Amino acid sequence: MSKKIFYCAALFCLCIGFPLNAATVSFLVIETGLPQQSPVNRYSAMWENGLMDVFFEQGYIVSNAPMMRLYEKPEPGLPSDAEKELAAAKEGGVEFFIIAIVDYPPPKGQEILKPQKVSLRLFRINAPKMIYEQQYTDKISKSQKEEYDNLKQAVMTLIPHLRDK
Repeated sequence: MSKKIFYCAALFCLCIGFPLNAATVSFLVIETGLPQQSPVNRYSAMWENGLMDVFFEQGYIVSNAPMMRLYEKPEPGLPSDAEKELAAAKEGGVEFFIIAIVDYPPPKGQEILKPQKVSLRLFRINAPKMIYEQQYTDKISKSQKEEYDNLKQAVMTLIPHLRDK
């Protein structure tokens, strides 16, 4: 009986001895190409949810900034419109900042548009320079679930770049 207690106590002490650190990730979704007065497009919300799901499932601590809409396409690297959000993330102790720029074609009436492309930009907070960028163009999907799974696969490509840096 005493051996069991000793081994359980040793295992418990071993677990306490290693802190469980999870990297913190914050992200911002930027919509471009939509009229200012229109509501958030469901595809933008799907990208926001996909980012949250993937990083949470991978064990990261996640947060997000409110979605932003811009008239013109943002400049390469860190868009000046996102600097305030990056500063807030840095103040909150975040290690990585991801910007998803969801670029829509010009609207055609009331039709719900799919994005032309999505640019995922990964930044390390302590030296705000872009460490990785990926362009995603929508694959033809048979269902909304398949579309969401494709989106999550695109987001998953960011994970190795967080571990390498």
